[in-house]
Amino acid sequence: MSASYLLKESQDLRKYSQDFLNQSLRSEKPVIVTWGLMNAGKSSLLNMLTQHIDQEFFKTNDFRETTEVSAYEADQYIYLDTPGLDANKADNLEALKGIKKADVVLFVHQLQGELEANEVEFLKDVRTSFGQYAEKNIILILSKVDKEDRSKVDQIKKRVLEQCEQYLGFQPQCFQISNTLYQQGIQKHKDGLVRHSHIEDLKQCIHSIISNTQVVRQERLNQEKALLLKKLTEQKKKIEAEHQAQRSLLMDGFVSFQRSLKSLKQFVETKAQQYKNI
Repeated sequence: MSASYLLKESQDLRKYSQDFLNQSLRSEKPVIVTWGLMNAGKSSLLNMLTQHIDQEFFKTNDFRETTEVSAYEADQYIYLDTPGLDANKADNLEALKGIKKADVVLFVHQLQGELEANEVEFLKDVRTSFGQYAEKNIILILSKVDKEDRSKVDQIKKRVLEQCEQYLGFQPQCFQISNTLYQQGIQKHKDGLVRHSHIEDLKQCIHSIISNTQVVRQERLNQEKALLLKKLTEQKKKIEAEHQAQRSLLMDGFVSFQRSLKSLKQFVETKAQQYKNI
């Protein structure tokens, strides 16, 4: 391992340590975060959950609108919207920032088929972050169900849950929601539309999860702290080993220099004596 690589690794670890300290000082309010591919319906869902029915707070467009994490603080909760996972590496890294802040994860999947590879990989990261609480605190959202027939919705739900079982080791709670039906139901005062949107069911589920927030936060912090201490200990050993290696190189170089100097001195003395005898 080169010294420059070790330095870069140490700098990254220092930033990781600072992020951990910042995380431990976060807001007391529970944080609800949405993730998913671009145009999956994340922003629309948050607008419905935060009652921005007529005038949206989280921007919704067919083109990329969310390029960084945006937040809305309500009376009880904080809601975070993240960039789509399918845009570019920088946006994916931006989306990843919210994992440690999240108390509840709403993973939004549009009904176009099974989970894509980058969705699966991201869900694995979320599962790792939540540890034993992943199964309860990750909620799968199948969005825009009003745009597909029931048989296709059920087929996709079955396949996606199979993928979750395969790659995550569990099947998360899953809601089939329609932001459009909910919005129309509220605007037109039609309880049937609101009920069939399943947004209110989702709200109740979130509320039940939130009741255990402080316990889950503390446990996740403890897990993160243990991991951080392990990394710091390993890094210390690497630095000490590199220091010893560099010291040995210097000593070896010094010994070689001493030998060369001694040889040169003997050569000079020999030649000087030879010149005197001429």
